[in-house]
Amino acid sequence: NIYYYEIPGVRSATIAFIVGSGPVYEPDHLLGISHFIEHTVFRKTKKRTLKEIKFPIEQVGGLLNAWTDKEDTVYYAKVPSSFFKTAFNILREIVFEPEFTERNVELERKIILQEYYSDLEVPEQRLFNKFFEELIDGPHSKSIIGKEETIKNIKREDLEQFHAEMYSPYNVKLVIAGHVDEKDLKLVKELNLVEGFKTAKQSSKLKIGIVCDKFKETQQVHLLFAHDGISLVDEENIYASMVLKTLLGSGMSSVLFEQIRERKALVYDISVSHLQSKEWGVFLIYAATSFENARKLVDELYSLFKNFKLTKKVFDYGKKRLLGYLELLTESTSSLISLYTQYLANDIQAKSVDEIIERVRAVSEKDVERVFEKMISGQWSLAYVTPEEELQVELQDIHV
Repeated sequence: NIYYYEIPGVRSATIAFIVGSGPVYEPDHLLGISHFIEHTVFRKTKKRTLKEIKFPIEQVGGLLNAWTDKEDTVYYAKVPSSFFKTAFNILREIVFEPEFTERNVELERKIILQEYYSDLEVPEQRLFNKFFEELIDGPHSKSIIGKEETIKNIKREDLEQFHAEMYSPYNVKLVIAGHVDEKDLKLVKELNLVEGFKTAKQSSKLKIGIVCDKFKETQQVHLLFAHDGISLVDEENIYASMVLKTLLGSGMSSVLFEQIRERKALVYDISVSHLQSKEWGVFLIYAATSFENARKLVDELYSLFKNFKLTKKVFDYGKKRLLGYLELLTESTSSLISLYTQYLANDIQAKSVDEIIERVRAVSEKDVERVFEKMISGQWSLAYVTPEEELQVELQDIHV
């Protein structure tokens, strides 16, 4: 459960502790408790105050932060290699030795409630909340931040008990990328982490349907198109899906950017994402446009996919851009951590960048065409946020 990826020549190191804790594993009355813990542990450990946690890392130009996802919580720090020991000890104490005081819990409760209320004012956040709540069938539909009621009612004792249960050596992984002196690596070897996660990876599925959230404070219609995707363990299709995602939505030369924005001027931005875990995947396209153009945008997107033909030029763009992106990853310790965390958080052995590059180079046009049919054909689901009345749109079958 300890992974070290050395990058020769760099002067920094990024450290990440991955904890198998997220809303997927939370009871309904404690929804949001993983996120609550992630906030509160930065305030005090058994040895350090708030100032003693953040200041030593930030004063040397480093980064200290965390995030909570559906199935995991990640704590990370990026520092010059010479400060690895300090950063590692601080992160270790945050993860394994936090101290939950009544005062700190109440302070963080106020902050989390402000975050919750702020999210309600952001159309994109409302859109993704609506999507997960109503179009995902399974534990991944649960909110990361929780509900207003649960945020207000979670007690200090709940935090202590849930932390003790989830933050054990049986449920934590450590990944490091960059350069670390041999003497500092001895600290890492002293950690007694047990292989795997005690929390079993979960699966959900995408529902077919259209859901709407009316929000008059927005000036645009925000749309999220969703289709079944590829899981992280689908070795036959995952690398072709990476090429497909890149050629469709990465960069100003991508298919969707050129066709929907540059030629039709229907949007300012359009993006593609692929939510993936060990058990399932969802392919997403996000765009925002005026209410008058929303129906036209839906029709254009359906038409584009129905008539899409993969040319060698488009295929080469997606493959070469992806290979270049992977090469550039090797220059950033934090980017490498993001890549490896996706695999390790799902209890999957992470491949090296060189291994991934080798697999991508082997992807053919036929592979991408096969995955295009798998990820595009059939019915899509749609979630949208609108300032006016509901859109008059219907789900369409796309036959590739």
